Amino acid sequence: MSLLRDYEQQFGVLTADAVTKINNIPNLSGKQRKNAITDVERIFEEGNDLLEQLDLEAREVPSSERQAASARVRGYHEEMTRLQKDLRRAQVAAVDMRQGREELLGNEDMQSSEDQRTRLLENTERLQKTSNRLDEGYRMALESEELGRDIMDNLHRDRETITRARDRLRGVDQDLGRSNRTLNGMIRRVYQNRVIVAFVCVLMVGVIVMGIYFAVK
Repeated sequence: MSLLRDYEQQFGVLTADAVTKINNIPNLSGKQRKNAITDVERIFEEGNDLLEQLDLEAREVPSSERQAASARVRGYHEEMTRLQKDLRRAQVAAVDMRQGREELLGNEDMQSSEDQRTRLLENTERLQKTSNRLDEGYRMALESEELGRDIMDNLHRDRETITRARDRLRGVDQDLGRSNRTLNGMIRRVYQNRVIVAFVCVLMVGVIVMGIYFAVK
């Protein structure tokens, strides 16, 4: 659980840095703005790597805490998506500010700039829709994986229950076998005792007959 918290803290530091740089982009120009955008994109790459680690760690926490951990991770994904939107807005705002300065300087290429801005907005909207679809697909994949994990856990518990029942049946079968052997031994002893009693009776009858015979003689 401590590793999950460490990743969460690292993600918080990254996002805070990204917010600061994104807010500063509209005030920059030229190479400085390009460098700032590059820095933010690098932060996004690191953030996505952290999100993958967070996803893995959230699946390993105890089942009693897994739902809360998964909810936090989904929130981090949403925060990353929001920051990406903010970066695109900052880029558009920077373009707007540049165009405003050009207008103040009497730039005659206003129509061309407006067309570029329109295309940029359209591209931004398409990227946003694509990002939303990817986020939805990723969320569904996570939910499916979590559902599959729960099913596997249930199957594992069922297998353990069946194994315990089978072991108990084996124990009962062994007890029945021992009881059967004991009963067979008792029956054999009863037969042996009957044979012995019959032999003794025959012997006694023979002795009596012989005694009577000798007495009469």
